[in-house]
Amino acid sequence: MALRLLQANLNHCARAQDLFIQSLAQWSIDLAVTSEPYLVPDRNNWVGDLNQLVAIYAGGTPPIVSTRRGRSCVGVKLFGIALIGVYFSPNRSLTDFEEYLDEVSSFVQWGRPLAVVVAGDLNAKSRAWGSSVTDSRGEVLLSWMAQHNLTPLNTGSVHTCVRMQGGSVVDVTLASPALACRVRDWEVLTEVETLSDHRYIRFDILPSSTPPTSRSTVTPQEIGQMWSLRSLDREAVELAAIVGTWSHRMEDKGVDDGVRWLGEVLAHISDCAMSKVRPSPRRPNRVYWWSDNLSQLRSACVLARRQYTRYRRRRPGWEESEERRLYTGYQEAKKALR
Repeated sequence: MALRLLQANLNHCARAQDLFIQSLAQWSIDLAVTSEPYLVPDRNNWVGDLNQLVAIYAGGTPPIVSTRRGRSCVGVKLFGIALIGVYFSPNRSLTDFEEYLDEVSSFVQWGRPLAVVVAGDLNAKSRAWGSSVTDSRGEVLLSWMAQHNLTPLNTGSVHTCVRMQGGSVVDVTLASPALACRVRDWEVLTEVETLSDHRYIRFDILPSSTPPTSRSTVTPQEIGQMWSLRSLDREAVELAAIVGTWSHRMEDKGVDDGVRWLGEVLAHISDCAMSKVRPSPRRPNRVYWWSDNLSQLRSACVLARRQYTRYRRRRPGWEESEERRLYTGYQEAKKALR
């Protein structure tokens, strides 16, 4: 099964974190990285850095194998990969940025020989990951990536951070080349309200044994009942097979009836000779406080934002008063959702 990852910046906003946690449940997210969380929940499946500026969520199984915490960076090892969450403030100097990358380097070395993913908001711009310009931080980061053999997963030029003054691409996802080949559907989610000025980024990592062009979509519910082959009792199999065929006459049945009968006999034999495997419980697709009304309010936010952003792109017929009206409507929709 593919791993589903979510990346976000919550701007230290409590309501943005509430919405983020609902999104984790709604989309059955396995791993998530968030920059600037409102807080790091005191739970086994959350790990935060020393400054509480970046956190990693692990919602699936197996559990986290190993963790490492630093200043504005945190790492976990699980699922055969090392995931490193990062955040760097836009208000700090270029020298501070270079020193910060030295600390992240120690995390990359800690994560290897596993495949490495580095994700977060580094407030660095480069055409290599979709920005319209490359700034000094972007140049430093590009050199650092080459040093550690990391490649950007960002595709396209959709802004990951959107403010009234404009947008930028400052949230990046970097990975080892071998793992980058297994990444599918990396996307900036433009049609989802986050209650933050940063958009969500979502993508999947295919298992290493899966061919790059294929992806399993079969769920345990579609497979049906399963049994543990380790508990097989061969004598019980033979006895159950004999009993199951006593009352059957194939000549009296059609093909469809014969297939149905064969399935029932095989299930009976399995019940007698092996113990059943309980399917893994499905994770709920909503947190306990989520409601249909909140879903409608979130959709209203998306609609209001879409109307505002589309009007901003208009050239003929554009009026400042209309743009302000649409922006005010979007802010009121966000306030209602909060």
